[in-house]
Amino acid sequence: MTCAELEILLADYLDQAVSAGDKSAIKAHLATCSGCAELARDAAGAIAFMERAAIVDPPPGMVARILRNTPMVEKRSWAARLFGFVLQPRMAMGVAMAVLSIAMLQRMWAPAENQVYRAWDRTVKQYESLPLVSAIQAQLEDWTQDAGLNGAQDQ
Repeated sequence: MTCAELEILLADYLDQAVSAGDKSAIKAHLATCSGCAELARDAAGAIAFMERAAIVDPPPGMVARILRNTPMVEKRSWAARLFGFVLQPRMAMGVAMAVLSIAMLQRMWAPAENQVYRAWDRTVKQYESLPLVSAIQAQLEDWTQDAGLNGAQDQ
């Protein structure tokens, strides 16, 4: 058994809630490891101290004094409770931060959306102009061939 395994099983061992095999392994480890043996002694001493501590009853009249000095919670309507919750500084700051965050996202979204539309428009324009470019190139090739034939005939 390792020290880490013993630390995991130590509370169950002190409560005598481990199996016989684990109990013998723990005893063997405690016999060989001084650090774990000291830890087990300290834990057993703490448990014994807590068991010796007596349950203390409150002095007479203490509960009555506490109740007398504690302000009573008044019954309010559901609307008053809701508005009381909404108007707390923590809630107001949360709402303000949410509104601010949404405004910031909206300001960042508009330019990004504009760039997407512009890129899309450029792509569509290039795509639509491809047949025109190829038609112009074909016409230039025809003119070049015609000029070459006319030049050969003139000689």
